[in-house]
Amino acid sequence: MDKSTETKYIKEEIEKCEELSDLKERILPMLKSQQELWAEKIRQVIEESGCSKTAFAKKCNVSRVAVDKWCKGAVPRNRETFLRIGLAAGYELARMNQLLARYGRYPELYSKSLEDCVCIYVISSPGDVDMVESYDYILERIRTNMVEDEIMPVPDICTAQFAERLAQVHGEDALAQFIYDNIAAFSTAYQKFYAYVKMYVTINYQRYSSSIANLADGQGWSSSLKQCVSAIRQNKWYPTRNKILSLGLHLSMDREQIDEMLTLAHMEPLCAKNPFESVIIFILEDASLNNILDTDSEEFDPDELCRYAKEVLSGLDLPEVDTFISELNIDM
Repeated sequence: MDKSTETKYIKEEIEKCEELSDLKERILPMLKSQQELWAEKIRQVIEESGCSKTAFAKKCNVSRVAVDKWCKGAVPRNRETFLRIGLAAGYELARMNQLLARYGRYPELYSKSLEDCVCIYVISSPGDVDMVESYDYILERIRTNMVEDEIMPVPDICTAQFAERLAQVHGEDALAQFIYDNIAAFSTAYQKFYAYVKMYVTINYQRYSSSIANLADGQGWSSSLKQCVSAIRQNKWYPTRNKILSLGLHLSMDREQIDEMLTLAHMEPLCAKNPFESVIIFILEDASLNNILDTDSEEFDPDELCRYAKEVLSGLDLPEVDTFISELNIDM
């Protein structure tokens, strides 16, 4: 069975689960945790690099202790570290994107993000150079000399065309000029995501709250999720995967709507082969069957999906659960 067929099969099996016990007994034993997959991957990366753990740690600008923890399954906590690991490994574009999406569960490289733009340039440039050093040097140089002009128009260009133009850039001076010419595009990289969240709240929660900020206050959302909401309102939030999932549950979104948020944040849809996300899929499918997500119903309770998610997740022993549940500040 190839990977796409296997993923489809697991999705179908999750949809057949009528009880949480079905998921625990039939689905979860088939899946490797993110921690197991990551430990295997980073050991492979270090071996292929030909570096010792100490040398690899230096390349990634972390301690040897951190690398030891990675090899035991500790997943790096930020996307920047994954970028450095990929650069230290000498990855080309496709492998870097796989590293970010599959193992870090972060967005793939996005040419309209400043840091990603520099990263794409570095890994696409020919020559035997230290990619991490080159990335740090160029990024610092551009940040130091960059002044954002608030009156510069946002270029009307799709991401694919933008990436093609970036591919034609050769030389650090040309890259710096390209970034300056398109500075407005970098500040609007996630506009469609922000707009989707705001639109969803406006359409579905008008009778509960006038804005997403008021909704967060009224439902007693966690401080970290409130910070996320504040940043979305100001069009400044850098999306992270589990925060998007948490936001989707708090907004009583269905699976397709959460997948749409993930897509607009340049991430893959919910992954049935990830143990934690397989549970989220089960929660959403079951909630949909039981009309928990019908925001038009007179009986709709905006807290019910979070309560149900907390009840299900509390009965599972998965690494992500404790942190995720801490944001579901709903009394069961």
